[in-house]
Amino acid sequence: MNHRMIHALAVSFFIAATFAPANDLRAQEETLEDQLRQKEEDRIGRLFEKIVPTLDEARKLVDRHDQLPKRRFLLLRPFGDDQESNEAETTQLLDEAIEMLDSSPLRDLWRELHATRKLIRKGHHKLAEYRQRRVSAPREKETGLLDRAFVSTKEDYDKMIAAEEGEIEASEKIVDDLKDGIVKLLKELHLDIDRDGLESLLSSVSGDDFVSMIALFDNIRQLTGQLQNLTEQSGEALDIAKRYYGMHVVLVKIMDRMQHRFITEIDEEHIPRLQGYTKDAEGNIRQALELIRKEGGDESILRSNIESNELTMRAAKLYTEYLLQNADLIRSENKQIKKNLSTALNTYKTVKLSSDVSRLMKTGRQNFEALMKLQIPPLREFRNEMLRKEYQRMTTELLNP
Repeated sequence: MNHRMIHALAVSFFIAATFAPANDLRAQEETLEDQLRQKEEDRIGRLFEKIVPTLDEARKLVDRHDQLPKRRFLLLRPFGDDQESNEAETTQLLDEAIEMLDSSPLRDLWRELHATRKLIRKGHHKLAEYRQRRVSAPREKETGLLDRAFVSTKEDYDKMIAAEEGEIEASEKIVDDLKDGIVKLLKELHLDIDRDGLESLLSSVSGDDFVSMIALFDNIRQLTGQLQNLTEQSGEALDIAKRYYGMHVVLVKIMDRMQHRFITEIDEEHIPRLQGYTKDAEGNIRQALELIRKEGGDESILRSNIESNELTMRAAKLYTEYLLQNADLIRSENKQIKKNLSTALNTYKTVKLSSDVSRLMKTGRQNFEALMKLQIPPLREFRNEMLRKEYQRMTTELLNP
């Protein structure tokens, strides 16, 4: 089922709901909420079953870490692990778990939004091609009956252009609805991100990672709830309770790992490249000014080039500020996560009662919920059309080095 069919079904449901009696409407809303709740419970159940083996394997590595030598001599490493190799194995499992956790209704909408925007871009490329071919195409009255089977006329291209414009318009409506859906889901997750904030995320190189992190945190929060329930059901079986708490510790390590990756990518990849754009623009401006001084080129074109490079420098500066704000925000949250992780690791080694484990998991889940209440700043001057296009151009370059 394609995007437009899904959208048409959604519109049909909306129309039916709009004109239904009030009681029927409430009943439909309650039924839909129940269905969505059940669907989400089923999704978390499947995710839990899928990820538990990886969490348990990582838990065993965490268990043995302190008993291993810090670092074996190079010649002795083939005969046993050390803390360094154990940490590397753990990190690999954490990354595998992150891939599994990168799924949710929010991520589904986000991916559908990007897929639909890609369709729109392809549609515009088709329009450009049709318009170009139309220039040299004959008119219908200039072609014979035999030619019509093999030659597209101006009139044919007019029809193709009109059809493609209709497809683009329908896709743009779907994009608008998907954006509303994403903002709604973000608000349900207690994230205060409006349409302007969403547009900034969509145009930013860090946007996809940020949404992925939100989805991951929400999944971890719900999985911790499942582990808490299982711990309570285990009664006084401390070994089982500690196993589940060990998995909770691994989930906290996953959050720490995801945040670290987010910060590192901004600090070590995106910011240096933006600084490179600024340096290149400064060089272009110096060269243009020198050519103007020596009368070595068309001054009006060179002045225009200077303006373009000044726009690049301004966009790079604002983009850098935005990414640094995001990195600082996550860095601040990560300080709390590291505290939670240190506490959880210490507790895992010393806990004596299964009732303590359940209580600590509940506290951990509440901490996750508090950490998710982030407020992402929008890109400055995003409503400026020229700057917005420059942000988007830079994002494309950053994503495709």
